[in-house]
Amino acid sequence: MFLTPPTTLHLSSYLCVFSLLLASQYANAETVLEEIIVTTGTKTERKLLDVPVRTEVVSKQELERTHARDLAEGLKNVPGLLLKPIHGKSGQEVWLQGLDADRVLVLIDGQPVSASTGSSVDLSQIAIGDVDHIEIVKGAVSALYGSEAMGGVVNIITSRSDKPFSYSFVLDTGTYGDKNIGNNFNDKHIKVDLTRHTKNWHVRLTADIRDKQGTDLDKSTWRYEGHMGTKSNLSTEIAYTSDSGTKFAIKPTFYIEDLSRNFSTFVPGVGEVKKVKREDANRKNISLTFNKPLANGGKLSSWFIHENFRDITQQDTLITPVLDQKRDANMAFNKAEIQWDRPIGENHLFTVGLVGLKSALKQHQTQNKGGKTVYIDEIGGKKKRTNAEIYLQDDIFITDKLELLPGFRYQNDSDFGSHSAPKINLMYTPNWSSHFDTKLRFGLGKGYRVPTLKDRYFIFDHSALGYMVIGDANLQPETSTSFTVGIELAKASKFNADFNVFYNDIDKLIGNDLASVRADGVSLYKNVNIDKARTQGFDISTRYTFSPRLSSTLSYSYLNAIDVNTKKKLTQRPVHQVKLKLNFKLPKYKADISLYGNHQSKEYINSKNTITSPGYSTLDLKLNKEISKGTKLFFGIDNITDIHRDVPPTGHDFRPTSGRFIYTGIRFDG
Repeated sequence: MFLTPPTTLHLSSYLCVFSLLLASQYANAETVLEEIIVTTGTKTERKLLDVPVRTEVVSKQELERTHARDLAEGLKNVPGLLLKPIHGKSGQEVWLQGLDADRVLVLIDGQPVSASTGSSVDLSQIAIGDVDHIEIVKGAVSALYGSEAMGGVVNIITSRSDKPFSYSFVLDTGTYGDKNIGNNFNDKHIKVDLTRHTKNWHVRLTADIRDKQGTDLDKSTWRYEGHMGTKSNLSTEIAYTSDSGTKFAIKPTFYIEDLSRNFSTFVPGVGEVKKVKREDANRKNISLTFNKPLANGGKLSSWFIHENFRDITQQDTLITPVLDQKRDANMAFNKAEIQWDRPIGENHLFTVGLVGLKSALKQHQTQNKGGKTVYIDEIGGKKKRTNAEIYLQDDIFITDKLELLPGFRYQNDSDFGSHSAPKINLMYTPNWSSHFDTKLRFGLGKGYRVPTLKDRYFIFDHSALGYMVIGDANLQPETSTSFTVGIELAKASKFNADFNVFYNDIDKLIGNDLASVRADGVSLYKNVNIDKARTQGFDISTRYTFSPRLSSTLSYSYLNAIDVNTKKKLTQRPVHQVKLKLNFKLPKYKADISLYGNHQSKEYINSKNTITSPGYSTLDLKLNKEISKGTKLFFGIDNITDIHRDVPPTGHDFRPTSGRFIYTGIRFDG
């Protein structure tokens, strides 16, 4: 049996279990998650409890309770989900079932978000001020979503107010204490959300700005760990719904990032040479959507999206009068999809969709050499890629208790030709108990991932950290086989338990390997295909809701991820994860208090499994207090025990970079 139980856990894990046992005798009258309508698993609307593809949800209520400012903070407490810092960047990325962020598709209302680094999405760039809930589907779902979804899908579902006029305003600020750069409050955040709604028209404006002053674990040196600068999001939506239910919408969105960080290099005979790395990024996106209800319960939906992402990085040595280096990357894509849903008889819901994509990448560098500015085309002109896809799915209700969901996707890529990806899901609802609603779910799918233009051509410059990652035009597509089986027990809003086993077998997994070391000590890594890899494990999650005062959730995840050829563990993948949530309601004071505990075990840093990053545990405290209708004060402490990486940095420690964060804020809704 490939699943071996954990032998030891951190002390905090036992405290989590003890707290859960105490909590089981109380209650929590909250929004019933099972009543949320989800779409990600089947691309059609279904109640969460009734969907045949296992879907996890982070509700709007939970996002507000945790004071989540961006998608990374919103996903932090999802069982079995790993958030990883992006090397050399200020953001975070998401890993699912041992597959890294390059294989996780991030969507907003079913539409893709472009990868801002490597092939992954920086979750900290996505504000969630207008979010209703977040849906997470783990495992290969390529049959519905294409090659980017080999590890799973994260889909942000935006909210829609029916009030004639509604608003939301959030203002908060916080400090990292003695790790602040300067003595002022470090992290400032403001969010404004305005909506005007009539019978036929819906207009929305959302703005979100974060300003960070940087964090430093060792103030005796020039370099510091936490980036300094701003991240700003602005989106608008204008939608029209006819009396017959046909809807048109246009939604332009903008993202602007302006960050900097000090670093240094040691030069023999000179000593520490002070440098500054700056990064300016902007994303411009516009989407058009069309939805029309059809006769006999059918539906026609389509969307078109255009996005342009530009990333400019600069490296400056302070003792020289000119800028050392400037790299300019520009990525753009156009993507369109049309989907037709049609009930056939009483037992079938048929879905067919067409997808088209066109993407392009340009990247160049300018350097100062001998007082002259030199232009360098790093990828040999503009690189382009197109593909066309078709997907089919039939949701078959064999009996009242048995549902079968086969699907198929065909893809033709301009650079890699044709490929097909089938999948099948099964859900059975047995009458095993009069007290619990039981669901058995089974899934089997083929994953397929085409190397992106970034994988093949992009130069990811982290020379400030001592390394660079270089694309390889000769990369081959990845393929995978994904298997999941699970059981869910639920009792209305009172209790929920979920146990799921997963297995992913991947061929030609794309990773990176050390190719050479430059004369200045910078390590050059190159993207390569690994012959075969395997990730397998299980998730256990329980939720207790037995009284209006206290609720509790506890989850444990086990992961065994290996390189099949060497039998060594894949790097940066902890074997054990434990996550705990306790929520206390204080009706008399119109307040609630929440505790969130997270523990993860050590992880290997190198492919030979001789170097590890330490395991660690964190504890977060969240307080919310209603002071009048529509007005709330909130307070929080993230990482109460101040866990962070060692200083000076070793390059082998992947624990948090910033330590304890204390903040407070106010929220107005109306």
